[in-house]
Amino acid sequence: MLHNYVKIALRNLRRSPLYSLLNMGGLALGMACCLLIALYVADEWRYDRFHANYPNIYRVWEKQKQADGLFDVAVTPGPLAPALAKDFPDVVQTTRVGRWAGLLTQGKQSLEAEQMLIVDSSFFSLFSFPMRLGNAKTVFKNPDEVIFSEAMAERFFGKDWAKMALLGRVITFNGKDNLTLTGIAQNPPSQSSIQFDVLLPYKWLEKNDEWSKKWNGNSYHTYVQLRANATGAATNPTAFADKIKDALSRYDKGNDKQLFLQPLADIYLRSTFSFETDWGKRSSIGYVRLFVAVGLIVLLIAIVNFINLATARASQRAKEVGVRKVVGAQRGALVGQFLGEAGLVTAVALGLSPVLAEVLLPLFNDVAAKTLVIPYQLPIFWGVLIGILVLVSLLAGLYPAFVLSSFKPVRVLKGAVVGQSGRGFRQGLVVGQFVLATVLIIGTLVIYRQLSFIQNARLGFDKSQLLYVRLKGDLKFKAWPFQQQVRQLPSVAQASLATGNLVDVANGGTVEWEGQAPKDEFLITNMNVDDQFMTTTGMSLASGRNFSARIPADTSRVMGSYLINETAAKRMGYTAESALGKRVKFWGVTGKIVGVLRDFHFRPLRVAIEPFIFRFQPTNPYFNLLVKTRPDNVPRTIAALTNLYKKADPANLFAYGFVDQDLDAQYRSEQRTGRIILYFSVLAILISCLGLFGLAAFTAEIRTKEIGVRKVLGASVGSIVALLSSDFLKLVIIAIVIASPLAWWGMSRWLQDFAYKTDLGWGIFAGAGALAVGVALLTVSFQSVKAALADPVKSLRTE
Repeated sequence: MLHNYVKIALRNLRRSPLYSLLNMGGLALGMACCLLIALYVADEWRYDRFHANYPNIYRVWEKQKQADGLFDVAVTPGPLAPALAKDFPDVVQTTRVGRWAGLLTQGKQSLEAEQMLIVDSSFFSLFSFPMRLGNAKTVFKNPDEVIFSEAMAERFFGKDWAKMALLGRVITFNGKDNLTLTGIAQNPPSQSSIQFDVLLPYKWLEKNDEWSKKWNGNSYHTYVQLRANATGAATNPTAFADKIKDALSRYDKGNDKQLFLQPLADIYLRSTFSFETDWGKRSSIGYVRLFVAVGLIVLLIAIVNFINLATARASQRAKEVGVRKVVGAQRGALVGQFLGEAGLVTAVALGLSPVLAEVLLPLFNDVAAKTLVIPYQLPIFWGVLIGILVLVSLLAGLYPAFVLSSFKPVRVLKGAVVGQSGRGFRQGLVVGQFVLATVLIIGTLVIYRQLSFIQNARLGFDKSQLLYVRLKGDLKFKAWPFQQQVRQLPSVAQASLATGNLVDVANGGTVEWEGQAPKDEFLITNMNVDDQFMTTTGMSLASGRNFSARIPADTSRVMGSYLINETAAKRMGYTAESALGKRVKFWGVTGKIVGVLRDFHFRPLRVAIEPFIFRFQPTNPYFNLLVKTRPDNVPRTIAALTNLYKKADPANLFAYGFVDQDLDAQYRSEQRTGRIILYFSVLAILISCLGLFGLAAFTAEIRTKEIGVRKVLGASVGSIVALLSSDFLKLVIIAIVIASPLAWWGMSRWLQDFAYKTDLGWGIFAGAGALAVGVALLTVSFQSVKAALADPVKSLRTE
């Protein structure tokens, strides 16, 4: 019996090759898309879970109270970690992680580490970062040590570094500190939120930076490992968080900042801290959920296709069902047979899906910036595939099986027409398909419109042809002569010194101002600039004047002058005009506001413009040189700057960047999301069209004689095409009406993450609707025209 069922199933597949191809192709494509999304989500979900102590590791973060509200920050004071380890028995160990930068030199070889971290000696026992060379239990006992990653060792010593005797070598840091290389660590896994090239001990920092020992300096991530009991369960993190909530006031009287815990598992996907206090690799749980939704939508569309085409073809098997029932077949046996056929088609599609996924994987990896591979070697992979096979077979085959098995033998054997069976259900599925596809289309259009809005938004300064040069070593203190040399270059339009580069400005503090209410304070971002800064960046004044090197008060360290932005003036209770001449005190220096700059964006457009204050202090070090090049002179300018820099600072490497490129890089996650959704939207539309194509062909087939009669009576090709197409277009229009409010609600929520955003105008929905209608019309018209052009003699010859 089973053998007979298989023969019948294969015979039916061969009898209708077009529908078999559409069924299996649509399912295979949908499952391949779902497989790619599953690989992406699994990769995102695996971050930081490779650490042996992962369930018990938490990061301590602060909630800072400001006059404008409460702000979450990921950084904490340097002394906090050892204090927690000492005073709280629930803590097994702690480690601090801070950022640093500098030049590493040995002989003629000099390199600047891209990712240099300051860590405690407990770093390797708390986290699972294995050592290739050296002993993880003994490193960093002394302050003058350094550890390289494998990648840094290869860059520094060459590809054969593993064959060299590297431990004990002396590395010069920033031209003055001699550090001993005591270990080579394995490269951090790609699924690690902590990435590093070079590690320095916190003891070295305490020897060189007094702020590392102070409670009022927040610069470090503090990690704690909580104690586990005999069963392996960790200390209750909620109870422990309550214990340390007000711990800062215990160590630093008057400090009202509160402490909280963040599980290590949440750091990569659920970090939304203020003031750029979080660093390392980060993503968003929102994007993961979005991709899961997209993958399920595409798979659901593929399953709907199967159900639609299977029920549509029911009329061709009506007599088979009738004969089987007459000879004694029970309905349960028929249901089993048709479910088995659905399982066979699903199995074939499932077998094709990894092949399609392998074909699409290079493109997907490129778009998602990952190196995903299909884990054939993992039993769980095959378990999931079997689960998908069973689930999809049931979802895709259950309804068609019950429809086919419900036919009455008396009616079908008399020749009753059953082609309309399940017609309403199929129409509902078509509407559902195009609702999902239209939502994806609208989502894609909104994301790309927002990205275009971001890239073309007026930032308050001119980012074109603007690059920055990192000033290192002694050149930071000798920046003025270097700037004058740069300004003399023929390809340079203007140059300015600054402590920031308008992209990663994170320095700030609190400010006092004339007329300030008691206990009213706020954080303000600051930057030291020179009198050419406005000209170089293209910023403009709302009131007042620019800095001038000829006015002593502007450059005085005792009684200085300040520029603020419009947001800072408003926050102080001033207008742009009334702020002029008002006294402010910042970092212990009292001065007057001499000008108010028009607001400019120095953070991503996700956040509102924040208060900003500028100082002009030529005797302080400057870390950046902003250079405005003349049009079409960028390569010549970079070459000239390289030569000048080598002469001015031969000990350090020349490093530069473009402001516009760095600004665009802030939105890479949105760009990747937009491209991924675009590609999957195209696939969703393609799968929907496969089903629509099959239904149109089926409709044309069952209405062959009707079309023949109409043509004999004088109907034109156009009227027949309109007749066959109108039913489907009505369904697509209904889908657009349903999809539009759903997409508006979803994209409105997505846009809430941006302080500055595009409008959800009617044009987006009209464009998406027109696209959906156009694609549907093109798909249906092919079969409609084919049917309309058919010879009516052939369709009516049996009458």
